[in-house]
Amino acid sequence: MRAALARGSHRFWLVAVLSASVMVGSAAAIDSDRISLNGYTSFELEKQFGDEADGLGDPNASFDADLFDLVLNVQVDDRIRAAADMTWEHGVASEDDRGNVALEYGFVEYKFSDAVKVRFGKMFTPFGIFNEIHTAKPAILSVKEAASTNKAERIVDGAYRFFPRWGTGVAINGGLYLSERYLDYDLLIANGDQEESNPYEQDNNQAKSWTARVRYDISDQLQAGVSFYYDKLSDPDYDDLMSEGIQLQYDTGTLRIIAEAVLGSMSPGSGSATKQLGWFVQPSYRLASGLTPYVRLDFVDPDRERDDDRGFGLTFGFNFETEGGLTFKVEENYLKGGDQSAGLSGLPGNDYSEIKAAVVLGF
Repeated sequence: MRAALARGSHRFWLVAVLSASVMVGSAAAIDSDRISLNGYTSFELEKQFGDEADGLGDPNASFDADLFDLVLNVQVDDRIRAAADMTWEHGVASEDDRGNVALEYGFVEYKFSDAVKVRFGKMFTPFGIFNEIHTAKPAILSVKEAASTNKAERIVDGAYRFFPRWGTGVAINGGLYLSERYLDYDLLIANGDQEESNPYEQDNNQAKSWTARVRYDISDQLQAGVSFYYDKLSDPDYDDLMSEGIQLQYDTGTLRIIAEAVLGSMSPGSGSATKQLGWFVQPSYRLASGLTPYVRLDFVDPDRERDDDRGFGLTFGFNFETEGGLTFKVEENYLKGGDQSAGLSGLPGNDYSEIKAAVVLGF
C-alpha cells in the first residue's frame, strides 16, 4: 500500500513539474516586447459643507485610497491580443471585508483588420464618453466622471442606470476613414445586467443585451457620436430598458468642450414607460503651465412626466498635471433638487455643496 501511494505521489509531482515546465516554456515563447503593464492610482478627499443633516456627502473630510489599477496587455502575435484590467479599490482588505477587488475587463481580441476586431470576454459597456474610462482617473479631468449620464442616482436618489457598467459576451469594433475623416464603431452582445446570479457567468433569461456606438470626426476639432443600449429584463416591475445617447467633443488643444445627453426608457409589462433624461456640458481651458480650469453642469430628470423631481449639479475646479504625469485636482460640487427630488428634497433648501480633491498618477 505504501509503495503504491509513493508511486502515486511520484507520478503527481512528475506531472506537476512537467506542467510547470510547459507553462514556463509557453510564457518564455512570448517576446517580452509584446507584453506591457501600465496602471494608475487615485487618492481622494471629500468634505461636505455643514453637518451631516445638511447634505448627502461626507461631513468628516475623509481620505479615500480610491483605487490602484493595473492594465495588462499581451500581444500574442500580430492578430491576437489578450487584455486585462485589475483594480483594488478603497484599501482592499478581504479578511476584514473592506474595499473591493475586481476584474474590470478581461478579454481576448482577434484582429482581422483595423476595421474589424472581435473580442470575447468581460468588457466595459461601450456607451457614451466616460464609461470605458471611468476607472482611468488620469483620463478624466474632474475628480469623478459626470454622474448625470453614468450614475444618475448620485444626483437624484432612485434614478436608474441608463446601462450597466460591464457586459460579458462578444464584441466587434474597429475604425476606418470615410471622406478623409475617421469613423469608429463598437457593438457588444452580452448577457445583460441582473442580480439573481453572476451576469459574467450566467444569464437569467434567453434575451441578450445589445450595445452599439458610432463616433465620427466631423473636423480636426469636432467629433460627434451616438450610442444605443437595449436589454430585455427579468424584473417583476419592468420588462425592458432602452437608452439612446448623443455626444459631442470639441477640442482645439487648449479649449475643450464635451457634452452628452441620454434618454432612457424603462418599460413595465403593461402601462406607460418611465422615461428618464440625463445630460451634461463641460467646458475647460488648458493653460501652458499645465493648469486646466473646468466647469460642468449636470441635469437629471428621472421621470419626464413630472417637473418637481429634477436634480442639477454644478461642478467647477482646477486640474494641474506635472511633467511626470502626477495630477492634482480640486473642485466644488453643488447639487440642487426640486421639491419632490428623491434625497435632495429632504435637505434644507433642497441643496448642498462639497469639496473634492484628488492626487492621481498614471504610469
